[in-house]
Amino acid sequence: MGAAEVLHRGLRIDEKPFPRGEFKAMRDAMLEQVPERYRERFKGAIRNDPTLRDRLYALAARPDQDAIALLMPDMDRWAERTTRARNDLTHEGKTPSHHIEELIAVVEVTTAVVILNLLHELGLPAERQSEIVREHPQLRATASAAREWLVSPDAVS
Repeated sequence: MGAAEVLHRGLRIDEKPFPRGEFKAMRDAMLEQVPERYRERFKGAIRNDPTLRDRLYALAARPDQDAIALLMPDMDRWAERTTRARNDLTHEGKTPSHHIEELIAVVEVTTAVVILNLLHELGLPAERQSEIVREHPQLRATASAAREWLVSPDAVS
């Protein structure tokens, strides 16, 4: 998950959630409501940066979309469970809402998305990216784990 965040930053594909001027006006208005002694602390916490979920979607949008679809059938579920796992680990030091197999799937799918991004950056053709996901034993296993662990329970089979 950390590699995905670092790659996203390194690719310089950040899109700010709010236009700079609007964000400044909103932040200033919020800070006006905060007692003066806490303002600097709040100012540092209010940022106009993409969330991990935003970064994951942006990374998944770059490689061949057929390869991504082969790798994970439910991108929303992957992004949600990956974000939740990272946040739980960061803030609680444990992931009580994940089975170990699901955590493994989260890490492996995220690693595969990073790999596909690197292949994309190297100029590997889209067809070859899909072929690699279909034929590489580890990526096939990753796709299988994603189908088992990273599909919304509400999804129709």
